[in-house]
Amino acid sequence: MQYIAFRVDASIEMGSGHVMRCLTLADALKTQQRKCLFLTRPHPGNLSDIIAARGHGVILLSKPEQFVQKNEDFVDHAPWLGANQSQDAQETISGLKGIHPDWLIVDHYAIDQRWHKLLRPHAQNIFVIDDLADRAYDCDLLLDQTYGRKETEYKQLVNKKTPLLLGSQYALLRPEFAKLRPKAIAKRKEYNGIQRILISMGGTDPHDVTTKVLQGLMAVEWQNQPIVDVVLSSKAPYLNKIIEQAKQCSLGMAVSVDVNDMAERMLEADLAIGAGGSTSWERCCLGLPTIMIGVAENQTNIIQQLAQTGASLYIGTFSSHIANLISDALTKINNNNTVLIDMAKKAAGIVDGLGVRKVIFSMENVLP
Repeated sequence: MQYIAFRVDASIEMGSGHVMRCLTLADALKTQQRKCLFLTRPHPGNLSDIIAARGHGVILLSKPEQFVQKNEDFVDHAPWLGANQSQDAQETISGLKGIHPDWLIVDHYAIDQRWHKLLRPHAQNIFVIDDLADRAYDCDLLLDQTYGRKETEYKQLVNKKTPLLLGSQYALLRPEFAKLRPKAIAKRKEYNGIQRILISMGGTDPHDVTTKVLQGLMAVEWQNQPIVDVVLSSKAPYLNKIIEQAKQCSLGMAVSVDVNDMAERMLEADLAIGAGGSTSWERCCLGLPTIMIGVAENQTNIIQQLAQTGASLYIGTFSSHIANLISDALTKINNNNTVLIDMAKKAAGIVDGLGVRKVIFSMENVLP
């Protein structure tokens, strides 16, 4: 049996997207008799319990420390690691406990080639998952599922022989998205206004953007009030506040926690209001028109690319004005079925939902 190791973290600040996309890949590898092991640091909001519940091995590294690496080799997201790279690498080596995995998959903005070089003797191949193209990498395969990503953006950052999997055709989506895609595309060929709205501002929504979005929804003069579906993680710091707010809302609103049926919820929705993380590709796969709000600088490229294609409507970064911007945007598009149909068509053209299959094929062809 092949061993696949993952070095990835989740936290309230960095969100859950990195772990969730690695879990999607691990679940698919597990069906092919690969044994997956996750090495992760117990940041507040970590997902080690969810990883274990999915049947994968989990090794917890030491508790995170406050760390900022201010020198000429500074990595922008260094504080997210909770250790310096050398310390993290040594803990990862110890966590592997002599296992020499066929692949060590690294999905972390705070890790660069210095860490990779330290792990070289301890894994047959290193596979980096990234979205930023902002630092040097020493790896045997690199995936960046950002729509429109170009090879020239990585040319100076990797070995010239490193295979690059670039673009949203490689987006790591669970199989249910591809399964529901034909039904979703057929449904969105016609619209009769916005009857159901899905709100998902990332799993933890550390900036409480959801509250402002709900305020914007309640300010709209609806002719026919929509059903509002709010999705959050149980680790979201403002969860109880949002639940109480939903109870006072005049719209039909429900707050759901730790859902495992996001594909079905996206299929039922006519419009999403969300951030620019990995769930962007899920929405595109199902052709779901989206009002996007920037909640993190590292999501800016994704948001801009989707807005430029017409697959989404970008109204700005989160601020005290977001409620008004949400209200204005919804007032303009609510009964404009042509705009909604066009957004749905353009979104569906970005992701086909078969990325996991393509990535595993590439992994198999890199192995000697």
